Amino acid sequence: MQIFRSLVHRRFRHYFIGQTVSVVGFWLQSIALSWLVYRLTGSAVMLGLVAFVTSIPMLVLAPFAGLISDRVDRRSMVLLTQSAQMLQAFVLAGLTLGDWVEPWQIVVLALLQGVANTFDGPARHSLLTVMVGGKSDLPNAIALNSLIMNLGRFIGPVVAGLLLAWIGEGWCFLLNGISYLGVMVSLAKLPTSRASTGASPGNWRSQLREGFAWIWRSLPARMLMLNLIALSFSAPNYQTLMPIFAREVFHGDSRIQGLLITFAGAGALAGTLMLAARTSTVGLPRVINIGSFMAGAGLCVFSLTSWLPLAALGLSAVGFGVIVTGAGTNTILQGLVEERLRGRIISLYMMGFLGVMPVGGFVLGLLADRFGPQASLGSFGLIGLASAALLWRRQPAIREGLATARERAANAAN
Repeated sequence: MQIFRSLVHRRFRHYFIGQTVSVVGFWLQSIALSWLVYRLTGSAVMLGLVAFVTSIPMLVLAPFAGLISDRVDRRSMVLLTQSAQMLQAFVLAGLTLGDWVEPWQIVVLALLQGVANTFDGPARHSLLTVMVGGKSDLPNAIALNSLIMNLGRFIGPVVAGLLLAWIGEGWCFLLNGISYLGVMVSLAKLPTSRASTGASPGNWRSQLREGFAWIWRSLPARMLMLNLIALSFSAPNYQTLMPIFAREVFHGDSRIQGLLITFAGAGALAGTLMLAARTSTVGLPRVINIGSFMAGAGLCVFSLTSWLPLAALGLSAVGFGVIVTGAGTNTILQGLVEERLRGRIISLYMMGFLGVMPVGGFVLGLLADRFGPQASLGSFGLIGLASAALLWRRQPAIREGLATARERAANAAN
């Protein structure tokens, strides 16, 4: 099937299976952690703080992580970062199961996980070209990598909701730690992978600037990244307030929280399947734009309703729009960039996608305490709609820029 064509590569197939298990474990921990924080503190600000410290390293350290991934063996780098995240999950499980956990410990452990994840991302995503043997199946591999995230997002919250009600948060953390073993085994089988930066090791400042300059000089990359940053600040941060919505708006418990996030995962799953079925990047900027509109509109709908079916429909649109915008932007960037810059450009993409989220999450937590969760989240939906409208105005220039880049690449190949 065209949707799963990159699975013919044995290395990517093994990674796909291992990463799917690991991502389910990640969602087990993510849902359990937010519920634990709210149970211990009852504070929207603390929910925002934990989300902030988990992701803020991506905003601050991502460029350095990308540069390092362009200099060292990427496989070894990923095995090290995966081991660190596994250890963090085991420590969190031990503290929770022993009833020793305190809010400050959660904040510290969330920060450590964020640092490890920041250095993991650029190296692991750069390994996709090794797994599929080049660029021909890379767009499909990127889409299936997003599919992995959303399969876990679809299954993990439901399982987490049941486990939270049955055995508590600690066992979710323990299962997450065990889940890292699958992806580590698959990555250990890869050959060493190092990309030459084409510059001396001491010239790291110029190499950092080179990644930023590449994004800024390319109009399609620049406009898509600006839209991604605005959407990442606003749309995905419904998760920060999800325990409050589950309990106070929909009068439920962790099972309602898991159910709602699962609907967002279902929308994201539909988006990744749609992207995986595409055989070309032609027309992809318009698809990204439509996805951005859907994310902003869906967030407005979710924030304004107390009727569960309509809320689920709104979150499905948010999930679809966020993943189409994120994975679509990643696909275009990786299709344009040369190999020596791949780690740095992926790190900047992740900084814009994942690193901006904690800033939005922390701001949203502060606004929710002052103005209430529904009004605050609705204002974030308007930010997403405004960004999508601006991107729509630049669509002709984006298409022209991509056509020029394709023509230049074809001439270089000849």
